[in-house]
Amino acid sequence: MLLTILAFLLANLISVPADTIKVKAEHYRIYRSDGTPATMDDIRAAIKKVDVVFVGEQHDDPVSHFIEQRVLEAMFDTYGNAAALSLEMFSRDVQYIVDEYLAGLITDAHFQLSSSPWSNYPQDYKPLVDFAKDKNLAVIAANAPRRYANRVTRNGRQSLHDLSDQALTYLAPLPYGAASAKYTEQWNKVMSDAMASMRPATPVVPPFAPPAVPAEKAAMEHKMAEGMEMKHEEGAGHEMVEGHEMGSEHKMAEGMKMDSEAHAKMHVEHMASGKEAQHEMGEEHKMGEMKHEEGAGHEMGSEHKMGEGMAMKHEAKTSDTPPPPPPPPAPAQQHGGDTMLDAQTLWDATMAWSIAEHLARKPGSKVVHMVGGFHSETGTGTPEHLVQYRPGTRFMVITMKTTDDITQFNKETHLGMGDFVILGDETLPRTYGTRTR
Repeated sequence: MLLTILAFLLANLISVPADTIKVKAEHYRIYRSDGTPATMDDIRAAIKKVDVVFVGEQHDDPVSHFIEQRVLEAMFDTYGNAAALSLEMFSRDVQYIVDEYLAGLITDAHFQLSSSPWSNYPQDYKPLVDFAKDKNLAVIAANAPRRYANRVTRNGRQSLHDLSDQALTYLAPLPYGAASAKYTEQWNKVMSDAMASMRPATPVVPPFAPPAVPAEKAAMEHKMAEGMEMKHEEGAGHEMVEGHEMGSEHKMAEGMKMDSEAHAKMHVEHMASGKEAQHEMGEEHKMGEMKHEEGAGHEMGSEHKMGEGMAMKHEAKTSDTPPPPPPPPAPAQQHGGDTMLDAQTLWDATMAWSIAEHLARKPGSKVVHMVGGFHSETGTGTPEHLVQYRPGTRFMVITMKTTDDITQFNKETHLGMGDFVILGDETLPRTYGTRTR
């Protein structure tokens, strides 16, 4: 045990310090949903009108983590101890370990040894957790354990009914809702781009080799759904790395460069067993075109305009306890296999359920949820499930994007991606090279 702890401490000593990359004002620009320039003061003002703030990060982006710290501080300044930090980066089965750390019952070393944090936790998320600890704020381990998302990918959503009662407490109540039509459309776009990028332009077949396998079939045979390590060159895209379970690690198109505009918003990491992928979506997303199902929308005191100006409001139906989850609607046609999107949706539903539970358990509380961009941008994904579990919840979305020119708001790719869209300088060093669970 002593050797294990020493190894852990050594690993953290050589990790990238949180303050190694200095983010300054010239490294980012804040915009409203329609591209109008905005400021942190505008974000602080908006925070006063909502119950939940979603910050959709790019996991290796220093600007994302800089803004997350500022938003958490603003939540505390506004709501004091009523503010809570919710994290995609921890699953519900380690909530008690998180609570032990916050209460000072265990050391930081044992917390990190026991809570299965992402390997970039020390530099990217520890400052958030320690701020919450110092200010006596609740921290919500919001996500579903990856082993259960992987089970859905392999065996379908009905296979979750075989789990024990204890295991089911770590998930959104069954049956959890299906992905909305808009979310399915976004998913299909991401998957289609990913499949296309894996096809070699000119297949090379050595002499006397077996017949070539079609690229799309080969991609599926590589078991994307069961989890693989999909690495991108840092200059062209973002890693799909998050501890996939493969028996042996498999690298798809190792060293392959994937155009970050074409695959923006690629959270396909979750399609399998939970790896975090970072891509920006190359299609235009307009909040004005998005329709939340089951009364989903934004309520910000007054009518809130997103994208092209569609007013989106919740019915004022707050409740002390989350209502029973709605039955899943008939799933739309999915690209890449039905179970992959169902696994992705399990993450969304479970994070939403965790937030709804906290709001019900502690009336008057407010939550800021840190999550990969695909789960929240355009208001789809986790926000949609939240308003199904807790109608009337007022929320806003902050979406982080990287670009080579932060002064240019590209309406084809940035319009309507959130109530606020923050463009970060993509030339800044990334906060990590390879991340594992």
